[in-house]
Amino acid sequence: MKILSVYPYTHISSSALLINGKIISAAAEERFNREKMSIKFPIKSANWCLEKNNLTWKDLDAIVVPWNPQINISNSSSRWTSNISWRGEMLSVVPAILMREMQLPNNEFMKIQWGENNLYFVNHHLAHAAFGFYQSNFNSSDILTIDGHGEKETCFLGYGVKNKITQIASINYPHSLGLFYGTITDFLGFKPDSDEWKVMAMASYAKGTSFDKKIKKLYRLTKNGFELDLRYFNYYKFDREKYFFSEKFISEFGKPRKKNDKYNKFYFEIAGALQRNFEIIAKHLIKILKSKSPLNSKNIVLSGGAAMNSVFNGKLDYIKNYKNSYIGHAPDDSGVSIGSALYLYHHVLNKKRITNKEIETNYLGPNYSNQYILKILNNNKLKYKKISNVEKLIAREIKSGKIIGHFYGAMEFGHRALGNRSILADPRLKNNKDRVNKLIKFRENFRPFAPATLNKFVNDIFNIPTNRKVNFMERVYPIKKKWRKKIPAVTHVDGSGRIQTVFKENNLRFYKIINEFYNITGVPVLLNTSFNLNGEPVVMTPEDALRTFYSCGLDILVLNDYVIYK
Repeated sequence: MKILSVYPYTHISSSALLINGKIISAAAEERFNREKMSIKFPIKSANWCLEKNNLTWKDLDAIVVPWNPQINISNSSSRWTSNISWRGEMLSVVPAILMREMQLPNNEFMKIQWGENNLYFVNHHLAHAAFGFYQSNFNSSDILTIDGHGEKETCFLGYGVKNKITQIASINYPHSLGLFYGTITDFLGFKPDSDEWKVMAMASYAKGTSFDKKIKKLYRLTKNGFELDLRYFNYYKFDREKYFFSEKFISEFGKPRKKNDKYNKFYFEIAGALQRNFEIIAKHLIKILKSKSPLNSKNIVLSGGAAMNSVFNGKLDYIKNYKNSYIGHAPDDSGVSIGSALYLYHHVLNKKRITNKEIETNYLGPNYSNQYILKILNNNKLKYKKISNVEKLIAREIKSGKIIGHFYGAMEFGHRALGNRSILADPRLKNNKDRVNKLIKFRENFRPFAPATLNKFVNDIFNIPTNRKVNFMERVYPIKKKWRKKIPAVTHVDGSGRIQTVFKENNLRFYKIINEFYNITGVPVLLNTSFNLNGEPVVMTPEDALRTFYSCGLDILVLNDYVIYK
């Protein structure tokens, strides 16, 4: 069975192709149109998913959208109509933003011949839940999703058993933990629904708790979740001005930071108070989930945009309510295309689910051959070297102080680069953090980088539970004191690191690079960050990589087995 999911709503659109229960291909539209966080209809990513697998739109058994306009739909079926025979019928049921996209002159979407394909709509938070649960190895699990908002929900509390997902409770808009975080992101001079991780990084610089009481005024915990004091917020007002926060918020907290204002203690302390209170609310929701769930499960799946909060995620291991937790590679809105396809296949169509292994890789995007790369290099008359053992060369060059753009294999799905579209540097050199931030990424100097670490050394370097896998940089853990001076470029100001555990079976090439670096330095860690400039999507094509390489301070570019020096 062939299912295509397209997600053109909110802040990042994507497509995913499922064949017989397995996600074969997936990509965000931003990678194709080069518009960061693109919300345009994902026609390019959708067409790529089909073309890569020698399919046309007519070959599909179903098309699914992870947004349900008929929100009161039962859990047993997420189908709006069995057959779309007239495009106007679809126009009458899709979200307003999708309607606007489709009504644009000469929009490619209007050229699609739907034929007899079934079109399905899945509740947004069910898609989040499905993304996490069906990719875990849990036969049964409690599920918590948190984001800005779906159709009307901002939190989903439920559980999954085998191939079925059941909702227990929800928190509805405008009371939103995601937009609570987004409002203060806005106040701190960043873009909400986009830059929350910058605020998370800032929070580590907070020295005290001076703003905790003020932050607590913004919400109250209830027996069923939480409620925001909406007097402090504007995001839910259709006639609101530019900002998410209200005048009352300003009167309580003072002057908001403008985009180009310098960072100071005032803003860092607010960020710290926000992060602590976010964790209080999230822990409260987990406690409620545990009390309401009939499973008495030791497992929890966390999904939704709030599951990108890697600082909180690292603390899940120490929450008494659950022994095991799973967070996927793209729990934010980019992943709902995958989630909705899985939900349709398993829950709606009742297809059996295999749970013997969790999803541990996200290399679902375009891949480019050496032949294709060679053609690009020759057409542009670039000097290059083809290296037979390129892993050794990369390790040696990194040891010598070089910073490398590494392009290899299939592109990662989601925001985080896991070796195939990565910038790599020596974690031992303290100034590499500033070099990469200032000269290559062109971003804020307080933002940290991930320590990509060989799996067998993880427990030696980090205070992390034994056998904890962190395949997707989804959790932050303390770095042991004896290692902080050894790898200062990936040690955050609070002594922590957003780890990526690297396994031979998941990415042999990346594993070999780090292992070669370990052989010559004794350090089984590399600095890893996404291969892009600030404000741009991660590179997808060799052409993207070349343009980025010559636009910043990178020393070396590796395209598969080809090496280009400046």
